[in-house]
Amino acid sequence: MVPAKKPEACENIQEIRNAIDEIDQEIIQLYALRDSYVREIVKFKADDEGIIARERKALVLQQRKAWAAEKGLDPELFEKLFGLIIEKNIQIQFDIYNSNNKP
Repeated sequence: MVPAKKPEACENIQEIRNAIDEIDQEIIQLYALRDSYVREIVKFKADDEGIIARERKALVLQQRKAWAAEKGLDPELFEKLFGLIIEKNIQIQFDIYNSNNKP
């Protein structure tokens, strides 16, 4: 959901804060959807190396950094942000993998 007003059309600080809150809620909803895919992908990974997926991690970080730069955003910030997200995803996937492969 996109806020009703564009930033430059907001008439006071509360309208801006409300729009930011709406955007943050959408970010969290999208992250929850992303998380469900992260959890589901484990069934297609055969081992620890597949979960870590070093080449994929490097590609994702490079792409997200480029995407941020294309939007005029700080690419280093998004590299760090997605680095944290990926590390958490790896931890989640190891937890799921290990619980599914208990003897």
